[in-house]
Amino acid sequence: MIEVKPLDNDEVYRFYKGTFRFTVPVLGYAARKGLLTVGIGGIWQEIDGRVWGFIAFKPGYRRRILYRYMLRLLAEAEETGVPEIFVVRDHTFDTSERLLLRGGFTKTEEKISDHEVWVWKNPRMKDNG
Repeated sequence: MIEVKPLDNDEVYRFYKGTFRFTVPVLGYAARKGLLTVGIGGIWQEIDGRVWGFIAFKPGYRRRILYRYMLRLLAEAEETGVPEIFVVRDHTFDTSERLLLRGGFTKTEEKISDHEVWVWKNPRMKDNG
């Protein structure tokens, strides 16, 4: 069984085997199977004010629970009043476009390192359309 726990920067560091650490606070969750962290996901705010989101899973886990995990994070963002969340689409994940569309994301004209940037807009925010 996979359990979900609050995410902290140490969990991110362990998940990426010491190769990555956020330099800003991250709000999110870690999915664990026993003592193994099999997935992490969350949001953070950049200096420019934009909120960015991410979800990463170890091979063999993401296809089963990625969509539900994303919906949980988006529901919390909607509830807490996050106006929009930007993500970079992972082209190596063959169903990433369908996943983002089902989550309510739309493709923007922006690209980062030749990767598409997508945005989710909070449906509760009146002037966010």
